Amino acid sequence: MTTHEDRPEPQPMRSLREKFLSRLVPEIPGVRDVITASWRRALEHQVGVEEPAPVFVADRDEESLLSHSATPVLANLSAELAAHPVAILLTDAHGLVVNRFSTDRALNTGLDRVSLAPGYSYAEDSVGTNGIGTALECQKSVLVSGFEHYNSSLTEFECAGAPIIHPIRGHLAGVLDLTSWADTSGPLLLTLARTTAKRIEEAMLASTGARELSLFREYLASCQRGSGAVLAVNQDVVMVNSHAEELFDVTDRAALITHTADMVGSAKPVTVVADLPSGIVARLEYRPVYSGSALAGGVFRVKSQTGSRRTTRQADLQLPGVVGASSLWRQACAAADASFTDRNWLALSGERGVGKTAMAQAVALRHGRRPVVLDCAAVADPEAWAHALTGDVTRGDAPALILQHADALTGDALQHVTDLLTTWQGASPAHAPIWVAATFGSQEPDPDVQGRLMPFFARAVDVPPLRHRSEDLNCLVPHFLARYANNRPLTTSDAALRQLMRLPWTGNVRQLEQVLAEVARTCRTGTIDVADLPTECRTFTKRRLSKLETIEREAIVRSLAANKGSKERAAADLGMSRATIYRKIRAFGIVPDYS
Repeated sequence: MTTHEDRPEPQPMRSLREKFLSRLVPEIPGVRDVITASWRRALEHQVGVEEPAPVFVADRDEESLLSHSATPVLANLSAELAAHPVAILLTDAHGLVVNRFSTDRALNTGLDRVSLAPGYSYAEDSVGTNGIGTALECQKSVLVSGFEHYNSSLTEFECAGAPIIHPIRGHLAGVLDLTSWADTSGPLLLTLARTTAKRIEEAMLASTGARELSLFREYLASCQRGSGAVLAVNQDVVMVNSHAEELFDVTDRAALITHTADMVGSAKPVTVVADLPSGIVARLEYRPVYSGSALAGGVFRVKSQTGSRRTTRQADLQLPGVVGASSLWRQACAAADASFTDRNWLALSGERGVGKTAMAQAVALRHGRRPVVLDCAAVADPEAWAHALTGDVTRGDAPALILQHADALTGDALQHVTDLLTTWQGASPAHAPIWVAATFGSQEPDPDVQGRLMPFFARAVDVPPLRHRSEDLNCLVPHFLARYANNRPLTTSDAALRQLMRLPWTGNVRQLEQVLAEVARTCRTGTIDVADLPTECRTFTKRRLSKLETIEREAIVRSLAANKGSKERAAADLGMSRATIYRKIRAFGIVPDYS
């Protein structure tokens, strides 16, 4: 077999590459546009010229739809190419090599030497011009041969990369790359890469069809088992039966679908209660659906627990000190206020920062009562704490008591609180609070809290997260800017407001307030534009990040902010290479112009 050492070097391209690197001229006659553009990107990312520096990622996804669909296709192709020095590589959408097929020992040794192997990323910002990274950047098939590679260690290879497009969602799923020694196959290698990528897309479509078929069958079975509203959801499909269309209007159905997004993907059945924009309280019962061992989505049976008992006047209620115009927020406020009017003790649940304590305080102030807020998560001496609590309540004005973070109560503190609540239930107004509200997190409380504390609260209201009521930013943003601008004229541009409304706001209203307080400190007057927002607010990714990815993204944006946008200094602080931070900035949607 002829090896790469027996072939003459392509001197013309080598000279053109050296001319580009030595003179840094923007255009080199004789070099294809796609290669010149890639060389310029490699310069911008400060990619090494001599040795590649691909990033290693230990936890690559070998169980994805792409990997499952491609494996039999690539195994067959590998058998067909067994007599040829060609390696078959599959990468994800970020250039991370998921799998490699090759039976040629010499070629495998050469590829291992440059780490073109599973677990390594061959994105352009790591290694420069190559069949994988350049195909990702251009999102089209590309052949890179010999000295067209930016890195000199790759010049002995020829690689043809073809993008693989998800057949349902239409996004870039990965790259199919065929690599051999330089000047062995040329256009034929690129043609084979293209046809193989198409075969993988067809296999993905077949697999996706099987998944959707499993979901559809379970959806039909659920519809036949009862007459209620049924939804079936996964990342690509939403199915709604006719009963759901009859029971819920368009706005309520949109709210239901938003709620399903928080549950679909769970491997266990889940039941949640949702307040819909119309005032209907709906119960969503989620059941996962599998296609073989793969999760295909979930079926939701929706039941209307109650119609709205709120009048139009109550739904339009505005509580002092808090703002919000969405139906979900107004309904939660009206329900909380009604519990005070009816003297029903109230349990407010929801994610951290949604405004549970602020809502309870506003209800108390609206009825002319002094709110007493006690943080149950900060109890050091339960007996002294309970004694002080009794003193606050029996001061003579029958205040409204708000037990913040009530789900943090344990042991003696929980016992003292339940004893006090038992006493107050039968006491006269002079010796008890006029109203008690407790705030809980979004997760199910500890069984001890659930069994001993929750029975005291006759009314429960779930405060919706900010991502479910993004229209509230139209009034929250000017509200917080007015609070922190100290009478300075400060507004937001339409683009900045749109960007704020796109964000997931995992810290909810509290996070929004902190962001706008920071903006008000840095912007003295005028209109706030996207460039004026903190770094964390100039990121957006359509895919849902894992918990680890979220932590990593937040660390990067914090480091970029601390280093005034310098990616090199941020990378050094985080202990990662420049190539890694560039790749992650792009993967996490951190806007480069503002980082």
